Amino acid sequence: MTIVINRNLFKGNAQLVCDGATPAQMLEAVNANFRVTPVAAEFGGRQFPQHQLWMREDDGVIGDCLGCFGNRRQPQQPIQVAQFFQDFCDQSEKQISPDVIGCVNGGKTLYVACRLAGDTSDLHDKEVYGDGGGMSIRRTISREDRTEHYLMLVVHFGESLATKAYVLSNELVCSNGMALRTDEKKLVIPHRAFTDGRKVEAILNQAVRSSTAYALMKDRFMNESLTIERGRQLIRDFHQDPDGTSQVVKNLERIYNFTLIGGDMPERQDNYWRLLNAQTQYTSHSYVSKQDAGKSLMSQVEGSKARSNRDFITFLESQFTSEASAELFLA
Repeated sequence: MTIVINRNLFKGNAQLVCDGATPAQMLEAVNANFRVTPVAAEFGGRQFPQHQLWMREDDGVIGDCLGCFGNRRQPQQPIQVAQFFQDFCDQSEKQISPDVIGCVNGGKTLYVACRLAGDTSDLHDKEVYGDGGGMSIRRTISREDRTEHYLMLVVHFGESLATKAYVLSNELVCSNGMALRTDEKKLVIPHRAFTDGRKVEAILNQAVRSSTAYALMKDRFMNESLTIERGRQLIRDFHQDPDGTSQVVKNLERIYNFTLIGGDMPERQDNYWRLLNAQTQYTSHSYVSKQDAGKSLMSQVEGSKARSNRDFITFLESQFTSEASAELFLA
């Protein structure tokens, strides 16, 4: 499978992983083949013997501090983490591979993204994508309205030694990088599990379930009617801004009404899917750090942007029930 990196999604220094690349070569591609070196903790001339600082070391030169920890804790090296990522993919029966690697915040965060096979970008023009609890997709997915799903494995050198796994779903309209984290909660993976084929398959199966759940949600949002006027009201209700005076609401309404990427497509007309895409377009493209654009991606994966998107989905889903109940009452 040929992968073309989406620079609007994988921001910053992310690079494609070539077939056969070694862990060291993967790290060198994103300037992350450094060592983590513990040094004594000292602040303002005062020593703290119970603590140590983890410093980035490149070719013998000590650089930025990655974090402060107890003096008994031993750091993992980037080369070990890259090997863990490779071991994970090697143990998979689904033939995944590290497709993209990225380094964020001066080396404090390292991630790889593995494209999941069987996503909706490979299933266009089919009336039924899958099922979940007896539900099936009712609308044909057009060639223009496709989704790709990535399993992201993330390590923060300044935090836990375990790897965190997420599923990130990316709408391919205009390759605009509108991404949404679609798993309900992160998976924390001890590194000893990376060489256990059964545990690896369990993680991948959960990732596939998350991507299927996303497809079902997408279908429902497409098939729930919503007028532009009602959509604007929901934006204001969610942000508790009845007059629409805040800059966030103004920006969201402008995207929703006028500048939504792919907004002229039939799948994004007069429905909840249009409104959700306005939200993800806003979070995907706002507040992108010029110093480290990768931080914006990590916010979409596990930070404030991920929480905002999840809260917005929960809010919209609550409207389905309440509005259906109101229609039943009025009838």
